[in-house]
Amino acid sequence: MSRKLRTRVAIRAGKLASATSRIAGKGEGMVVGGRVMLKLAPDAIADLANGRVAALVSATNGKTSTTRLLANAAEQRGPVVTAATGANMTSGVVTTLAAGPPDAMAILEVDEAYLPMVTAATKPQVILLGNLSRDQLDRMNEVAMTARKWRTMLAANPDVTVVANADDPIVTFAAEQAQHVVWVGGGQVWTADSAVCPECGTLLTRDDVQWHCTGCGRKRPETTWELRWDKGAGTAVSKSGLELDLSALQLPGRFNASNATLAVAVCEQLGFDLAESVKRMCEVTAVSGRYAVVDVGATRLRLLLAKNPAGWTELIDVMPPAPAPVIVSINSNAADGRDPSWLWDVPFERLRGRTVIASGDRRRDLAVRLLHADVDHVVIADPYAPDAPLPEQARALDVIDNAATYTAFHELRTRAQREAQP
Repeated sequence: MSRKLRTRVAIRAGKLASATSRIAGKGEGMVVGGRVMLKLAPDAIADLANGRVAALVSATNGKTSTTRLLANAAEQRGPVVTAATGANMTSGVVTTLAAGPPDAMAILEVDEAYLPMVTAATKPQVILLGNLSRDQLDRMNEVAMTARKWRTMLAANPDVTVVANADDPIVTFAAEQAQHVVWVGGGQVWTADSAVCPECGTLLTRDDVQWHCTGCGRKRPETTWELRWDKGAGTAVSKSGLELDLSALQLPGRFNASNATLAVAVCEQLGFDLAESVKRMCEVTAVSGRYAVVDVGATRLRLLLAKNPAGWTELIDVMPPAPAPVIVSINSNAADGRDPSWLWDVPFERLRGRTVIASGDRRRDLAVRLLHADVDHVVIADPYAPDAPLPEQARALDVIDNAATYTAFHELRTRAQREAQP
């Protein structure tokens, strides 16, 4: 059997497996379908990529949102193939490529650990590197090891253009190996995982903007684009003086304005009209359920996703101020990372002055952390049940924020979809 025929057979088998999984109620079927495709045709990603991958997007946090913003902007050129669900390992990548028109431009989100493999198979025009921090250490490498693998990847792909966050020293260490880098000042609130120089181990010095290593002289690169954040609104500013207003961006928070600024830099490299790109980015209201408002039981929720200390640190900023309560749902399944000790690095102290409703499989671990943070809290297994003992201030809200880890987030989203069916 020829390689092309093997790939076509694998695609049919994978789509059948995906459909069977959906019918059986086992989710959307992208992972199982992708695994079948790659088992039957190991070169399927390269065959399906076929020179049409415009950009790969990778980061510890924000890659799904950044990919959605970039894909929306890219649609000014025609149909775009991209994952709607955040499936970003090789199984998700191959399913995404197989699902769309074979000649459509592809904008793909890629898991940090799988980026070298997917880059080798797809030969993208641009790679966007957003940030690196600790995440699921039972599955992922240490941050520095991931950065070194990225360096090796970029050395082996000298023709690719890299758009990288200059404010993350770990990303800078990885990206400086590339032949062509566009540096973006996207900001970095969480610095605990990049406190020392990745090259020589010296403690980095920082001020409001710059970072610098006194040991080897490494410092923040000169940027082509910067995010200017002022009074809750962002502006993407180019080195040449072009200013693009991001205040109409509907995805909340400074971190999403940073994602949009990185996406703008990619759009420039791909030759898109930048004003039209920003306009299209501002049309995005939710990303794979993130920030969506749904009804679960008797409660109307705004769904927020966070899975590590860096993500939670940013997410707390988009929650309404105290005394508005919030539901926090913590699981520790395989997709979340089985070790919940990262809870102790999240600045839950910033939730003082409100009641936190602790739920999820690891709600008691969360309760202990909230106790030590001096945060008022209650532990409720199912806060969405009609008879759930929610605090009165929670019942008084039209919409209450639910911040959840990965599997807890998707359980809520699935439950909302099921309850909305007639």
